[in-house]
Amino acid sequence: MGTGSFRDSEVGKLVRGAVVVIAAAFMILPAYINYELGITKQGLDPVVSIAISLQLFAIGIILFIVAVGKEKFMPKSQPQ
Repeated sequence: MGTGSFRDSEVGKLVRGAVVVIAAAFMILPAYINYELGITKQGLDPVVSIAISLQLFAIGIILFIVAVGKEKFMPKSQPQ
């Protein structure tokens, strides 16, 4: 294999892009479905519906951090 890492390769960038899109869907779609369909039309208890939405949102956040890299969220050191 080459000297570069998988993260820097074209396939790695494609996979990262797909994971970001999936993470965004996990964060947005459950809330949209709850808003559009309403809790009564889904046949779920309101607590269950909101719990599912929160769990998918948390999974979306974790996937986004994994895809982007935790280095982007670390504070940069200030030269003194």
